[in-house]
Amino acid sequence: MPPSIHQTREAAQESAQPTWTPARVAVALLTVGIGTFGALVFHAFGMPAAFLTGSAAAVAVALVAGVPVTLPNAVRSGSFSVLGTVMGSSISLAALEQLVTAPVALIGLVLVVVGTSAASAAVLYWLGGWDRLSALCGSIPGNLPLVLAVSTEGGARMDRVVMAQSLRLFILVALIPFVFGGSDASDLEMAPDDIAAFDVAFTLALTAGAVALAYVARIPAPALMGPLIAGAAMSVTGLARVAIPDWMAAFALVMLGTSVALRFRGVQREGLARMFVASLGAFVAAASVSLVLAVAFAAILARPVGTVFFAYAPGGIDTMIALSFLLNYDVAFVALIHTARMILLSLSLPPVIALLGRRWRNERSIGE
Repeated sequence: MPPSIHQTREAAQESAQPTWTPARVAVALLTVGIGTFGALVFHAFGMPAAFLTGSAAAVAVALVAGVPVTLPNAVRSGSFSVLGTVMGSSISLAALEQLVTAPVALIGLVLVVVGTSAASAAVLYWLGGWDRLSALCGSIPGNLPLVLAVSTEGGARMDRVVMAQSLRLFILVALIPFVFGGSDASDLEMAPDDIAAFDVAFTLALTAGAVALAYVARIPAPALMGPLIAGAAMSVTGLARVAIPDWMAAFALVMLGTSVALRFRGVQREGLARMFVASLGAFVAAASVSLVLAVAFAAILARPVGTVFFAYAPGGIDTMIALSFLLNYDVAFVALIHTARMILLSLSLPPVIALLGRRWRNERSIGE
């Protein structure tokens, strides 16, 4: 049975099971505990973005060790939404005014998407020996749910696609804070000193309402982008104060890091070492292209290299926005470019993968 069909069937069976059975709750609590432990260890050693990187590292180790780990979608989405509101509240009017350079930045975005996909796919195809469709699907940067959907539909090897996509994001989370941040980036101070219960209640209510409106409006990544837009609106207009206790923000970051590591669950163990090496090489190729273009367009846009790199980095929108926020880069710019990339991929990816999938399958059939 092809891996794509096998994994799709497993996912369907898992979704049909009751979410809150005692066994699943126990595994979820264990997962949260592992992620929290890793976050606290990294924080104690002053690691950058410790709550995000530490939780991802600890849960990844648990996965490799065969520990059962999982996280309910409601917990994951709720954490992303809380982070979105807080991150949006850091956006100022001055930051929005600087978005006039966005049209030029979008040219760089198109070059990054094409360049990173081509470089990564070439490594996976020529050096890893992957089939062309799996190599391409494993190389497309960002919008992972869409990539997995079109990969399954097109008949790609899903274990390979998940490995390449997950490893790229994990390395970004694990290493990028050390490159663009410092040890002081492990500090977590998101709440004002005079935070009140009303501020917290208002922020949570604003977050819930923003998520609902974002789903109705069909905004990309609604659980994150809806609250981010709402938080930015509160910050720019000064209508209300957004505040989340530090412990709640820390928990949300732990859930985000845990979610990054959990993406490795779809990887089959057969040929794991070969897939890992090929995916690592593909990451180096994609990251190199992103960095070169980020340096070039940072000079053109007169922006810090870190800001442009986070905007162009081949990672998920939630993770890249969170990292830019934690390391004090321009959240508004990063969010805008990643949202544009999601829209670009949503419009172009399904027809492109469907066309190439049919063509490459026909070529293989003729060759046989």
